[in-house]
Amino acid sequence: GPGTGKTQILTLRIANILQKTDTPPGGILALTFTESGAKEMRRRLRELIGPEAGNVRIHTYHGFAASIISEFDDHFPHLFRAQQITDIEAEQLIREILKQKKFVKLRPFGDPNFYVGKIISAISNAKREAWTPEIIRAFAKNEIKRIQEDESLLSLRGATKGQLKAEALKRIEKCERTMIFADVYVAYEKSKRDQRKIDYDDLVVELLTVLRKDKLLLSLLQEKFLYILVDEHQDTNDSQNALIQMIADYFEMPNLFVVGDEKQAIYRFQGASVENFIRFRNIWKSMRIIPLKENYRSHQNILDASFLMIENNYGDGEYPDLRVRLKADLSRKSRLIDVVTAGNMAAGETHLVEEIKKTLADYPSNTIAVITRRNREAEKLLRLFEQYDIQASAERGIDVFSHPLGTLFFDLLDFLADPSQIESLARTMAGGLWDLRFDARMQLIREIRSGRYGQIEKLIPAILKLRKEMNQSGSIAYLTLAGELSGISHLAARDSLAAEVWRALISLASELAFRGNADDPMKLMSALKTYRASADTKSIKVSSGSPEARVRIMTAHGAKGLEFDYVFVPYATEESWIIKDHGNYFVLPREKDNSDDIRDMRRLFYVALTRARTHACLIIPLEDTPERPFAPLRFIGELDAKLISKIELPARAVLPATGKIVNSETADQRRSKEMIEYAKRSLLGHGLSVTALNHFCECPSKFLFKSILKLPEPPSANAEKGNAMHEAMARVWHLSDKNDLTVTKTIKKAVQDFMANSLLPIFEKEPILEELERHAPIVAKSLIGHFNQTGIVSTEAWVERVFSGNYQKKAIIINLRGKLDAILETKTAVSVYDYKTREALSVNAIKGETKNGNRDYFRQLVFYKILLDNNSKFKNKSIETALVFIKPDDKGRCPIISLPVQKSDLDSVKSEIESLINSVWSGKVLTDYCEDKNCEYCQLRRLIN
Repeated sequence: GPGTGKTQILTLRIANILQKTDTPPGGILALTFTESGAKEMRRRLRELIGPEAGNVRIHTYHGFAASIISEFDDHFPHLFRAQQITDIEAEQLIREILKQKKFVKLRPFGDPNFYVGKIISAISNAKREAWTPEIIRAFAKNEIKRIQEDESLLSLRGATKGQLKAEALKRIEKCERTMIFADVYVAYEKSKRDQRKIDYDDLVVELLTVLRKDKLLLSLLQEKFLYILVDEHQDTNDSQNALIQMIADYFEMPNLFVVGDEKQAIYRFQGASVENFIRFRNIWKSMRIIPLKENYRSHQNILDASFLMIENNYGDGEYPDLRVRLKADLSRKSRLIDVVTAGNMAAGETHLVEEIKKTLADYPSNTIAVITRRNREAEKLLRLFEQYDIQASAERGIDVFSHPLGTLFFDLLDFLADPSQIESLARTMAGGLWDLRFDARMQLIREIRSGRYGQIEKLIPAILKLRKEMNQSGSIAYLTLAGELSGISHLAARDSLAAEVWRALISLASELAFRGNADDPMKLMSALKTYRASADTKSIKVSSGSPEARVRIMTAHGAKGLEFDYVFVPYATEESWIIKDHGNYFVLPREKDNSDDIRDMRRLFYVALTRARTHACLIIPLEDTPERPFAPLRFIGELDAKLISKIELPARAVLPATGKIVNSETADQRRSKEMIEYAKRSLLGHGLSVTALNHFCECPSKFLFKSILKLPEPPSANAEKGNAMHEAMARVWHLSDKNDLTVTKTIKKAVQDFMANSLLPIFEKEPILEELERHAPIVAKSLIGHFNQTGIVSTEAWVERVFSGNYQKKAIIINLRGKLDAILETKTAVSVYDYKTREALSVNAIKGETKNGNRDYFRQLVFYKILLDNNSKFKNKSIETALVFIKPDDKGRCPIISLPVQKSDLDSVKSEIESLINSVWSGKVLTDYCEDKNCEYCQLRRLIN
């Protein structure tokens, strides 16, 4: 049940195993369903055992599969250098497949893309449940036969007497469509293989497929993982369960520990989640079942009221082992659940605001969750709380196409692609682009709409420059230039959400350019507009507000596994919670019916209600407007009536005037606060790289724009040259036979492959490719001894470790992370190599001890040593760092410069990390500037300020 300490028990078990056995941390495998769940488990374990927690294998299922494929890549040769397919690539692949004549039934007239998303979703579902195209096709075929032979489906009267009923014919049609879908599925998988692409769901499937054939790899994993622990087992699917079973099936009675609660299965419908609990019990008959009956979170009223409700999910005597009535700590004071019926939306939201403000004032240390069913309600609440000066944090989805900056971007594209689209230009000016004063902007818009266009290029010279660049720039370089000259990038630099949208738009453009070979701006702009017309929306997940806020807004799905003192459910209506199913378009082996949907929603509401420790308040607005009434959520009527307090509020015309609840911040102050909170979330959520640290040490403004907001930049020739050679170095390390000839060939092939996919314009690609091919035999000859060293090699390896900083006596925990070019492990040492595509520097220059030198390269090596220090995998081994300069000098040498890292160097870099944390948490990162008077980033900061 909820609040019974399932995850805590699992975490304590890991700590106990490490304390009482000689099992190494890497011999323990803990699997959970979400990234947030894995992060929370590792946090709890770190509190118990310290840094060693970082070496326990805690993963999501997909993360575990990816780590095994990377660690044992020689067992997955068919996936070598394979790349994960993007959503856009998958959609375009399906579109291309559906153009074949045999798939015409999945391209309906008038809306040929109707089934694209539905096919991708069905393929994903099939992989999660381990259904191959053959299984799906056979199921659909057998279903047709069953329908045709079922006499109860024959009509008994009228003109169709003796014929199949309409519903039966409709299902046969769906089965026939499913058989076509199975063929599309086959074609999709073949196309992906041909292009060396894998999708997200392939990771677990590929691992399972190889383990079934590769007994050596299976034995290695079975011997490696001595203890397996599974959290949130109720949500695991068939593929994930099969993976657990294969690894655990080494011992007659494996060390397998599983926790879960069928009542909280929010990612699987009830029949499937119940099967999860029965499956392992049937495999290992002596498996011990331990029901957890004590709840450490909620008081008894919440437990009893919610239990009565969730009992409606079961029939008489059904699954008694899974229906455990929970007992609260008797010392916890009970309180009735508030059920507030508000005459309208304004009355309900007023009550919510007042209750939250009162709770914040009366209980300064308590936490509050406001839980919704849908993302759009979370967005609405954020705006409401901002209006009433309630600090809150939320994660929500944003449609980049409908965001104001996205709208401006496509208006800009319309005009640049077709200068006759003057109205689109007028809209970009009205939206604040082109750096025009307000009066000049309004005057020019009036002239444009009067048909007088003569002043456009005179007042906006950037338009003329963009026209000239149209035939001289690469496609992505042109779009980023258009963003800079028009002012879109300046708008993005002022607002963290706008920066996310701008980044997503350029990312979308890059994917379309790569996929469609759109190397000129006109072609790419056309592809973007076509994609927007067919896709309707393009969503990204963003976080808003302070990570330290006491009020958190979240969906019920996002609330899983969390707990709060107070829980508010402000939109407890049928319209908000009971999502109408649009129907299944294909017939798959395991199907849900309407009653499954209701049980799913009841479990989701149960999860929301049982997040509360002290109090829960459910608010039912009866209408938005008189023309738009709402019905109370049916599950509220299933709560124990004796345990709820009913409150009725009359409708009110509007929310209270904000003048009574003053938010005295100016827009600039609010934007600055949001930017600081965004920077904190970025560091806490994504960690800190050495590149970001280098940016900070050079200039706080550069750190803000490049490492926090990550404003899009066009691909640069130097960066692409470096990336191509890094790809080449990784390939060389994995050669079985390394000699001058094989290394030369591998370098040439790698840079050719990389540059073929680069988004640089042709006139920049060609000289880079010529230079790297010319240098290939020289690099091979110079570094042949380097590549022939013996040891265990890892290339392009991501490494993380926890860093505990401090701000105003409060611990700030962030992850340090880095992608290491090559790690060579021997019996006594670990060598870290970082490749630089430039001629060699002196040791003094690398350490920043010359006139024009800087410490970036040396700081990078020190940072990598910090990452690997105290890693139990490399226990009792020295960590050695070196730079490898892979642009030959005039004597044909590629020097390898080893630089020992002293304690003083480690202390210096740790101090710089502390300075970065202090700068962000204090807000100084927004007010400090670097010493370079010509710094482009500081100039941009001054401009937008």
